[in-house]
Amino acid sequence: MIAGGRFPDPLVEGARSVLRQYGYRHLEEGRSRDDWAEMWPLLRSDFAQGAGPAVPQYDALPVAIGEAAREYMRRRLIADHLLDACQEAHAALFRDGIDSARVEAYSAAREAYEHSVEDFGAAGEIVEGLLHGHAAG
Repeated sequence: MIAGGRFPDPLVEGARSVLRQYGYRHLEEGRSRDDWAEMWPLLRSDFAQGAGPAVPQYDALPVAIGEAAREYMRRRLIADHLLDACQEAHAALFRDGIDSARVEAYSAAREAYEHSVEDFGAAGEIVEGLLHGHAAG
């Protein structure tokens, strides 16, 4: 067990290390992650090649790209929250014992997290396309 009574889950810890590349920060209950202007610099490097020499700062994004960027960041936040839920469901197996309901809860949490990562990637492709079109135009 680690601090807070949680068991280290290789899936969760591996996912956290990947999401950290996109600005993931594990925050304690009640703390908010959704500050778009703060988050955008962490994510804009994902698009550097498709947008030409520089991806605009958050406050300089054209309206359509800004909307797509916010959706991309929202999808990242959803993945963050679902990763936390996955970790909690996994920890419950070790803390409270393995039974069918907890195994199902962990399976559902893990599947929801995996789908959210796919949604995050799809949203990134939309931003990439818009930025590429903006740089070409």
